Amino acid sequence: MHYIDLAAVVARLNEGCDAWDFTVEKYEVLEGEVVVLGRLVADSMTKSAFGGSTVTVDKSGAVVSIADDLKAAAGDALKKASSLLGVGLELYSGQGATEQRGNGNGHNRHDGGPPADAGDRATVRQLAAIHAPCRKRGYSKDGLARLVAEETGKVELSHLTRAEASGLIDSLNGGNGAAH
Repeated sequence: MHYIDLAAVVARLNEGCDAWDFTVEKYEVLEGEVVVLGRLVADSMTKSAFGGSTVTVDKSGAVVSIADDLKAAAGDALKKASSLLGVGLELYSGQGATEQRGNGNGHNRHDGGPPADAGDRATVRQLAAIHAPCRKRGYSKDGLARLVAEETGKVELSHLTRAEASGLIDSLNGGNGAAH
């Protein structure tokens, strides 16, 4: 089971985006659970995702605070929507073992290179600029991993520095490589 802290997601969005906004589009309070549909707009990209939380009850079975449960579900939706932009993607990918660091960003110890320092990591915008042409060209997840390894010597996309990501974007925009 992997976990990424909401504060780490917000910090990564602040670091990688010129502007971003998260809105709760809908919410529903069900028996024992709250569900939220959230919309994240980061720069010009929009992603929607569901989040959920168990309704918290006290020892007597009385509901403690639906508002707090909705906030937890909204945070869950923000984390999932952010993962669709590449934030914390290594935790959702299921690739290899990850370990938690103090900032909530896991990293894979089985890859070809260390993660970039927090201040030099590829931005959310750069990760999206890498994923978009790869999807258009039909790259599989393994194909993208091979491309990243060939171009940078790293296996995890999340470990790229800003310079490495820029080089990969330039390579992809130059039309190098066929679908993998």
